[in-house]
Parts: sequence; structure tokens; C-alpha cells
Amino acid sequence: MVILFGAVGLSADVRSQSDVLITRIDVEDRSEATIDRAATEALKQVVLQQSGDPALLSDVAIQKALASARSQLALYQFERVEGRIRFVAHIDRVLLEGLIREANGTVWAGERPPVLLWLVIDEATGRRFGNTETEQPLWVDFEAAFSALGLNLRRPLYDLTDATLLAPDTLWRRDYGPVVEASARYGMTHLLVGRLISLSGDRTIAEWTYLHESAEQSVSIQADTRAALIEPGLAMTMAQMRRLFAVKLKTQAASQPLVISIENVVNLSDYQAVMQLVAGIQTLEQVRPIAVQGDTVRLSLFGVDDADSLIRLMASQTDLQWVNTDPDADGGLLLSWDGS
Repeated sequence: MVILFGAVGLSADVRSQSDVLITRIDVEDRSEATIDRAATEALKQVVLQQSGDPALLSDVAIQKALASARSQLALYQFERVEGRIRFVAHIDRVLLEGLIREANGTVWAGERPPVLLWLVIDEATGRRFGNTETEQPLWVDFEAAFSALGLNLRRPLYDLTDATLLAPDTLWRRDYGPVVEASARYGMTHLLVGRLISLSGDRTIAEWTYLHESAEQSVSIQADTRAALIEPGLAMTMAQMRRLFAVKLKTQAASQPLVISIENVVNLSDYQAVMQLVAGIQTLEQVRPIAVQGDTVRLSLFGVDDADSLIRLMASQTDLQWVNTDPDADGGLLLSWDGS
């Protein structure tokens, strides 16, 4: 196969389908001051949802963008829903990734699995699951906190099946085998276990434990507000989930191109489909063809500079299958085109 090629950038057609992030903010009016406040809040929300990292908000680059948030929006408008006014912000994904890249932050790579939260409460009358009306405000705040950082938190049914597999005392003893077994019915492997003791007033002692396969990490806290109670478990879980499902963005000066090879590219139609697919990879800045040898195309990728990140970003891809994921092995990173 002979193909003439040059540098291929990221065209608008390739990335337009998922390039606009939309968020809505309830507002009181449509004044200029309200627009500025809502634009700042919208940009802040999207940074958090896409990165999962509250620490980014203190970065100089992010702070500068928040200070001029209205100018960062691709579009804004208002809508009225059931008598309420909403500010609707449209934020370009490429611009947002550029801000996070400047801050050397992370972005979520595609879909993340949900986290299942088990709660057990220690009271004077004994131990019980945290599934009563008393814990409802805690559940609501926990779910909102996870959602704000781009993750879904789920709660067990606490039904007869759960009770058969798992008892509150089992959770309290940190016997996590039955916890994993009970969680399997939900198809979830990322687990957060909370052991809570209520003290006088609003004070609570809690131990949060994150479990996933062979990983186990715990943190203990004494708190007098729900926010303070939630924060350590949230931060611990987010750090672990970012380690598994986020990719680090680096500035162009700090990054190196990643070279990949794709085999089974037989004709021009295959080549065009492969180039379009690769160019659509999240966070990618540029795709540069290097060579074509038989049915194998070699490409240089800019914007993703390590194999683990690329594998995460392509986790949902079915038309390109990994043949070799070790960049140091003979032949380097190799994929096979399986499109029709």
C-alpha cells in the first residue's frame, strides 16, 4: 500500500460530537453581575467534574481562568424551568483540557465505574446498617460530593439478600470477604465502607475504608459536621480512582510524543478510518504519521505521552485492539485495526 501523507491535526469535524460541555446554574436574575458569578461557578463545576481534583482550583492558571470565566465560555444563555431561571453555560472541551494541561492536572479517561458505599452504625443498642432516615442527609451529601467530582456513588439495597450475605457486625470487624461477596450482586468492585460512632452533640467518629481487588486503604476522622465527616473518605476514594481512571495532562514543552503502530491497515479506506478514530482520542493534540510498512502504519501522538494513559483513554474502543501494550518490548506499542 502506498499512501501520501502529511501532519494531521485535530479537525473540528473529528472532535465536535463531544466537544461542548454544558452545565446549568440556578440564578435569581439576568444581571451582568449574576452572569459573571454564574459563569465562574459553571467553569468551576466543569473543572471539578472533568478532573476529579479539588486541588486544581488553587492553581494559578485555573484561578486566572475563573477570574475571567465569562470569556472562557463558548456560549451562554438563559432558560426558565418551572418558574426558575437557569444560566446555561457551554464550555469547549478543548479549552478546558488546555486549562487543566497548563495546571499539570488530570482528566477522567472515559467512563468510570461507580463506587458502592456500605455504612454501619454503632449505637448504644447495638450495630446496624446505615439505611434509616437518620442517615438520609448523609447519603444525599455524599452522593452530591461524588457527583461534583465526576463519579457516581451507589448505595446497597440492604434487603434480605444483603442481610443473608452480610451482617453489621461483619462490617464492624473489618471482615471484608463477605463485603466483596455481597457487592458482587451489584456488579461493583470499587467499595467504600464507613464505620460510624455517634458521640454527644453532632460529633461523629468515622473510619472510611476503600476496597478494590487487593487494594485496601483506610482513614479515620472525628467530625462535628457532615462536610467534615465526608471529606476524608471522599478524598481517599478520589485519589485512588484518579490513579486508576485519570490521565495526567502535561504542557507541550514537558511532554514527549508517543509512538504507536497499527497493523491490518490494508487500503486507503482503512487508513482514513484509523486516522479519524485516533484523532478523536480524548486529550490528544496532534497525530503525525511517521511511516507505512506493508499493512502497518506508525503514528506519533502528541498530548498523550505514556502507554498507561493511552490504554485508559482507549478502554472503550472496539475497532482497535491491543496486540502489545509494552512500549519497551520489540516493536513497541502495537494495535490491530478490526474495523469493517
